[in-house]
Amino acid sequence: MTAPSDFRCNYLRTGIALAAGVATDVDVPIDGAADWQVIVKNTGSTNAVTALSVTRIPLTLPGPAESVSTGIPLAHGDSLRIAGEREPISVLRLTLTSTSGTTVTVEAGGR
Repeated sequence: MTAPSDFRCNYLRTGIALAAGVATDVDVPIDGAADWQVIVKNTGSTNAVTALSVTRIPLTLPGPAESVSTGIPLAHGDSLRIAGEREPISVLRLTLTSTSGTTVTVEAGGR
């Protein structure tokens, strides 16, 4: 998929497997976009995403991980939006955990 010319980031990754009880990092390239959003969708058949933390990486050194509690657990078929306004970063690192294992899709866009 080609990004529209006014988008700094345009990212889609499907079928990300979360093994049972294993924290999985997903690095989402924001590419310096100041206004961005990331959508995490649980596409597994039954199990929930039970933990999520986000780490903003402005250039190369990550900031502190921030635990996300609103919207967690993320049930099958549900989505969670994470956004930044006037917050240019290089990468948003998601650390996702599912107690029983599931799959997710991550999509991002920003200007």
